[in-house]
Amino acid sequence: MSATQERAARFAGSGAALTNMAVFLGVVALIVFYLSPLSPAPNDLLVTAFMANPALNGLILVVLVLGVVYNLRQAMMVGPAVRWVAAFRASVDPSRSALPKPPPLIGAMSRMLLDADERGGRLSQASTRAILDSIGVRIDEGREFGRYAANLLVFLGLLGTFWGLLQTVNAVAEVIGSLSSQSGTGTDAVSQLIANLNAPLSGMGTAFSSSLFGLGGSLVVGFLDIQAGRAQNRFYSDLEDWLSGITDVTTATAARSGPRYAGDTADRLEAALAKLEASQDRGAAAVRQEIRQLGVLLTREPRS
Repeated sequence: MSATQERAARFAGSGAALTNMAVFLGVVALIVFYLSPLSPAPNDLLVTAFMANPALNGLILVVLVLGVVYNLRQAMMVGPAVRWVAAFRASVDPSRSALPKPPPLIGAMSRMLLDADERGGRLSQASTRAILDSIGVRIDEGREFGRYAANLLVFLGLLGTFWGLLQTVNAVAEVIGSLSSQSGTGTDAVSQLIANLNAPLSGMGTAFSSSLFGLGGSLVVGFLDIQAGRAQNRFYSDLEDWLSGITDVTTATAARSGPRYAGDTADRLEAALAKLEASQDRGAAAVRQEIRQLGVLLTREPRS
């Protein structure tokens, strides 16, 4: 592409993705605040659910916080990369000494661009492909933990569900077993039954609270992972458009369009025609020889 097309490339950055993340986290924070004792209409739902199994629910919240922070970091990694590319494009210093330190996402690309800058500022097709492959691999590797965090939250929620159901089943079995051994009036039996039902209900609380925190956390981390992926994929697309403008697509064909290549082609064609003519002459001579031998045999056969 021409220099005009190279300058036309624009990098969007990660501003839109970070805005979407901030709005989404704000909505989630408002919901949590509304369901907490600190809201204008105090509500103990989340606190009660958390206290049903503080250890497992606390682990779920820790994974949730790590997933949120990691996805925000992944989205913010695009900004330094965009600024470095903008500084590289705006730099007029041949030595590029004023450029900032390249971020890890484009570390390999920065070295290849600086090397190409010393050779005229054009990249070969192989170099462009290597740059895009390197950045694509780093983006995919960077998103692995975000996806793992979302899946881990679902797993912890299901783990708490089955854990609570197991506690419920065991407690119900104990309640049923205690009914046959109870003695006394009907009122005492009912009171004892109600007291024994606390354990099964506690197990159900563990099951549902873990599912609530696990699936809710997975929803939050999954949305943030999508936004971070969109920001990185947009940067990859913009980078691909820009690199296509500074890639030398004529390198592979320039050597084939000169007079030397035309002369070589003519010589090769002439040599091929000469070989074909020689092979035809040898074939014709062989056919004539076979005809002569056949004629000799035919003339000798009547005499015998």
